[in-house]
This record gives sequence, structure tokens and C-alpha cells, in this order.
Amino acid sequence: MLAIYLGALVVGLGALGLQVFGGHDSDTSMDHGGPAHDTDHGSPLLVLVSLRFWAFGLLAFGLVGTLLLLFGFADKWVSLAISAPFGAVSGFVAASVVRRLQQKGTTSQVTDSDIIGLIGRVLVPPAASGQGKVRVRVKASYVDYVATAVEPLEEGDTVVVEEVEDGVVTVSRAPKELKA
Repeated sequence: MLAIYLGALVVGLGALGLQVFGGHDSDTSMDHGGPAHDTDHGSPLLVLVSLRFWAFGLLAFGLVGTLLLLFGFADKWVSLAISAPFGAVSGFVAASVVRRLQQKGTTSQVTDSDIIGLIGRVLVPPAASGQGKVRVRVKASYVDYVATAVEPLEEGDTVVVEEVEDGVVTVSRAPKELKA
């Protein structure tokens, strides 16, 4: 039984090493060599065709089984009863977490919802029922926006972005607590 655990450990480490050092940052499906199945739109059992599932599953199965036998914590049947579900759960969790992280992605692109509620400064006061310009710090950068105001403002006033429509922000005077 120890040979089975050590074999699974070696195969799992090898598969994981190929993924890490081989530059494979996306999972591939073993059934047709194409992109991995999206578990959000299908059966969670589709993760079973994932190389990442098998790499982490075999690694966990082999590691737990080997440690249980080598240190005498369990006999061969108890170690099998513990290491098999541990490997399956580890493989499923690892494949699912990595897939979700790949789907989420990050972006530095600013959306309207990123701007609402942020603090800015008036550069050019909006004219009565007209437009002006404000500078807002968004995602570690300063961005200038065409602005309308819900009240008269002066150059240098601290404002809060209330809404965004067609790239034009509507601002109001910031409460004293938020002024820099």
C-alpha cells in the first residue's frame, strides 16, 4: 500500500511541477485537449477531467496516505479511508478555486460604479446649470472628469461624486469630516 501512496505522491508532484514550471497558467481538459469546462455553467463533476484536479488530488492522497502509514497513525485500510476522500476534496477545491480566480480576473479599467462615492477636488467650478471639471483619485491615479454640481461650488472645494452619466459626474460638497 505504501508503494501506491508514494506513486500517487510522485505523479501528483510531477503533474503539479509541469503546471508550475511548464508555464501552464490555464487548466486544460483531458477529454479533448481544449479549454477547461466552466463549472459555473455545468455539472461540478466536469472538474474530474481537469489536470489540476488530478494533480492536487493525487498529491494530497499520496501525501496523507504516506504520512499515516510511515508514522504508524493508521493501518492500510484506515489510511485508505482517510486519504482517498482527502485527495478527492483537495483536488476539487484546488481546481475550483483556481478556475474561479482565473474567471474573475483583475482590471485597471475604471467603471462608473468605481467612481460613485469617491472624493475629489473642483478644478473648474461648474457654471450655473452648466459643467465644470473635478479631479478624483481612482485606483491609485488622478482622473479629471467633466462635472455638474447640485449646488454652487468654488475652485478647490472638496466634493463627493454622487452619480455618473455618459462620462459626466454629478458632485456635491463633501461633508467637513471628509475634507482634506
